[in-house]
Amino acid sequence: MFPLRRLPNPPPSGYREGMRDLLPTLARWHADGRRAAIATVVERRGSAPRDPGASLALNDAGEIAGSVTGGCVEPSVIREAQEVLDGGSARLREYGIADDAAFEVGLACGGTVGILIAALDTSLVPGLDEAVRADRPVALTMVATGDRLGAQALVDAPAGAVASLLEAGESALAEIDGETVFVHALTPRPALYVFGAIDHAAALARVGKLLGYRVTVCDARSAFVTPERFPEADELVVGWPDRFLRRAPVDATTVICVLTHDEKFDVPALLAALETPAVYIGAMGSKVTTADREERLRAEGVDEAGLGRIHAPIGLAIGARSPEEVAVAIGAEIVEATALARRRATAATGAVSLLTT
Repeated sequence: MFPLRRLPNPPPSGYREGMRDLLPTLARWHADGRRAAIATVVERRGSAPRDPGASLALNDAGEIAGSVTGGCVEPSVIREAQEVLDGGSARLREYGIADDAAFEVGLACGGTVGILIAALDTSLVPGLDEAVRADRPVALTMVATGDRLGAQALVDAPAGAVASLLEAGESALAEIDGETVFVHALTPRPALYVFGAIDHAAALARVGKLLGYRVTVCDARSAFVTPERFPEADELVVGWPDRFLRRAPVDATTVICVLTHDEKFDVPALLAALETPAVYIGAMGSKVTTADREERLRAEGVDEAGLGRIHAPIGLAIGARSPEEVAVAIGAEIVEATALARRRATAATGAVSLLTT
């Protein structure tokens, strides 16, 4: 009975402003025969405007794409990138607040970032672009220290630290074969499965797209699952949530939101969700509904650890009332849960730091 229909995918959100977002521009530059330098945030300490992986590119025609700090240190980084294009060597630069010139070249937010600036190996761009277009996970690695500083490679058969970072969708420094390497993790958009075709689901679809998810809305009632009600969804499915979920692709970046608050739907859906490695499982309902549902789940054999994986009542407790406010609260809780998972995944690859301050 599913999928009902697949809707055209809009471009992914640019909320991270990393290599994925630069690829269309880099592919055009490559086709035009342009040389380019790439500047990448490889590490941050404290508050900073962009995460590791944020990138800025400069080509030999003076065109600029992307951002590393949203403007704080861009003029200095662009000068460094121009020196690289003029034949200079790759370099690692550290920017923070350390002197009276902080507001001329530095981070007003008080943090510190390490930025690697190197000539871009444009021969790797077509392979990266092809993998991203095909929704295949791929990594671009850049050596961050030593004699091979700035050397790049495309990794489409990952293992070890690269595989761990790709699984978590996180770009970070890692030790690979005795070198400190920055891993640009380019992964398909993570899936957000929303069960229950209610007004809250329509609002959550909008928030999910803003956060960069590929959103699927599923409900057994065909009359409710229409493009008119869910214009932001990438996929609409008519079917029982648990049956759909047992066939759908789920990995460690997947988010599952059960908004049905009807025991005949949500208990089976949650049982199916708990069989997956999803990073976030949330269920809507009042405290009374949540308590009753927990008892039903216990009766089905779910232990306390399993119940602890379910965020219920769903969303952060911010006093939300309207569907839009509830969707924001859910989105915030998803951000909190996924950020924690990414930190754990990065730590599991081994803590690597290049910053000196």
